[in-house]
Amino acid sequence: MLASGAAAKGEDLTVYLQNTATADFMTLVAAKGIATKMFAGIGVRIRWELGAPRKTDGAVIAMQFDSSAPERFRNDALAYATPFDSTTCIHIFYNRVAGSVPRRLAGGLLGHVVAHEITHVLERRDRHSATGVMKAQWTAGDYEAMAVHPLAFEAENVEAIREYFTGRQIVSR
Repeated sequence: MLASGAAAKGEDLTVYLQNTATADFMTLVAAKGIATKMFAGIGVRIRWELGAPRKTDGAVIAMQFDSSAPERFRNDALAYATPFDSTTCIHIFYNRVAGSVPRRLAGGLLGHVVAHEITHVLERRDRHSATGVMKAQWTAGDYEAMAVHPLAFEAENVEAIREYFTGRQIVSR
């Protein structure tokens, strides 16, 4: 995982999880662990909380687990982020994530989906990368790699995340 360019002192991010009853508990635990490790590798510490955001300072993101996806989304969409809305920033289509891979791999995939959408919010744009966690569409090879180790952030993703913390812009409350 790319760690160069991470803020030396580290940055704190609080992610508020909503409607987690939709998700399998162990899958969610595994996903949080993977996303936490991925961001720690670039100098971002994630604190996970349940419920609606209560924090009024620092970096805060709300993430909701939905049991189904609205019809406007392609059949292969696993989640989406709305980094400029004042409501929930991230929606995870849990049924699609869990149904995309064997159960033993669901935590790894969910962790990558969570990291991908958090990155969209922190970057404040809907940009994708050619490789790694921020690819627009993961391939079978990417899914296989996720089972062994987390996909990496590209250097430009790390830089954009650093810019978020430098500006301390709060996207969602």
